[in-house]
Amino acid sequence: MRESFVRHPRVLLYLGPFGTCLILQIVVMSRSIGRPFWSLGMVPLIWLMVVVSYAYGHGFAAQARFEQPRLSRIVAAASALQSRDMEHPVRFLVVDGTMPRSPVLQNTTRKFPLMDRLIPPLLDGNQTFSFSQLRLHGLDLEKRRPEELEGGWPAGCEPSLDAICSSEFSLQRVTDDTFVLQIAPERPAL
Repeated sequence: MRESFVRHPRVLLYLGPFGTCLILQIVVMSRSIGRPFWSLGMVPLIWLMVVVSYAYGHGFAAQARFEQPRLSRIVAAASALQSRDMEHPVRFLVVDGTMPRSPVLQNTTRKFPLMDRLIPPLLDGNQTFSFSQLRLHGLDLEKRRPEELEGGWPAGCEPSLDAICSSEFSLQRVTDDTFVLQIAPERPAL
């Protein structure tokens, strides 16, 4: 399911026409049978379409607002690390972890579990979607898988000339041309 079409927002382009088609069929059937009160069956469908559209738009905007500052800090950290060693430009990035969910989106997915599938976080492991979003934010690096790392996986993060560590993420240069971005897991609420 991770690579399925359900993970992409464009799936709503199919749900809207499908719901509209059901509503029109109910109206046509109720008129052709001669029972106009049957057309009241479309009211729950209309309500469902409006509520899901609102929840989707609100949840997607909340997640985007939540991730924008974090993505800006990641791009700034990558720029700072690249500027420290201009002789060896970085071309590859390994992403470990998933961007946390916005508190607003977490509340929305409790009410509408499907929203969790429709609104992917911008940074999601080694998914292609993550790298296209990073390109949009100014970090144009190619994807590299963790098993392709020559120097091995970093044991931890110690702030140095080749590493920037924070509570949100750690960005480390592991080889001359590769960064490893580890996104810190969410801390459980106390």
